[in-house]
Amino acid sequence: MRDFDEWNTLKKDVHQKTKCIYVKERDIVFVHVGQNVGYEQNGKGDSFLRPVLVVKSFGRDSFLSVGLTSREKSGIFYFSFSYKEGTKSIAVLSAVKTMDIRRVKYKSGTMDKDDFKRLKSNMGDLLKITPSENGESRGKFQEQVYRNNLPKSSFAHETAIIDTNVTIGENTKIWHFSHILSATKIGKNCSFGQNCVVGPKVRLGNGVKVQNNVSVYEGVEVEDDVFLGPSMVFTNVINPRAFIQRKEEFKKTLLKKGCSIGANATVVCGVTIGEYALIGSGAVVNKDVKPYALMVGVPARQIGWVGISGDTLQFVDNKAEDEFAHYEIVNHSLLMSSK
Repeated sequence: MRDFDEWNTLKKDVHQKTKCIYVKERDIVFVHVGQNVGYEQNGKGDSFLRPVLVVKSFGRDSFLSVGLTSREKSGIFYFSFSYKEGTKSIAVLSAVKTMDIRRVKYKSGTMDKDDFKRLKSNMGDLLKITPSENGESRGKFQEQVYRNNLPKSSFAHETAIIDTNVTIGENTKIWHFSHILSATKIGKNCSFGQNCVVGPKVRLGNGVKVQNNVSVYEGVEVEDDVFLGPSMVFTNVINPRAFIQRKEEFKKTLLKKGCSIGANATVVCGVTIGEYALIGSGAVVNKDVKPYALMVGVPARQIGWVGISGDTLQFVDNKAEDEFAHYEIVNHSLLMSSK
């Protein structure tokens, strides 16, 4: 049961304040939010406090605020940012409220200028309502590309969609009609071709190259310098049915550093593909692959070994080399030593 009486008592004291803390745009302040109705945000503790972001100051007496939370949230109504090292805050774009300056208890920090600019843009898109062809209203945000965490050195085409709560490293490029879903983490120096879907909850390392028409589903983990060829396919359930939900049965698929998957190949879920292995075009991988193995066929079988260079190794007395390393076959596995 909410204690409205306790809040009403404090509210009288707040109303009678004469010494106020004045605010400006980008300030993050703790305010006496109070005890509110239904799904509206409530204050916490004896003082009914909650952090808010000052979006617009209306002179000295009032300001427009957006509520903040530390709980992890994603979607078009939320904006993720950080104003204190090591902590993440989520602006709840639907929790917009005009507040009297007397509600301010203390200042906590200031939002970065670039983050503030992106937040205001998202808020503006959220509030712009345009009529659709059938007469119904829709928000312009439905057509927007969300790039809350896109570094300045990275690029996303205007047709790409990047959900909130996505982490993208520097110098990464995302091309036409690709979609990066929530809670996905992408390293630096990656590239995604046309019509790629990544996520949700997918991890990709640095230097990963994803060619056109590739979907990287939840359950797949991709280490550094992996190549995913055009239209190659991952699965994440062994026995899918349209009428049975099996999201709790997703199997982990791991692609180790430097491996390459050829065009139109299929990787059945639950396998590990070793470092620098090479999967030929059209192959179907349904079991673990050794590091440096060259795999072809349906189902995929090993026909040789490749080096870090990707070239097929030619052995003399079980030893071979390329420009990167020396290799030796020992007990049906390949041992590598750098040059």
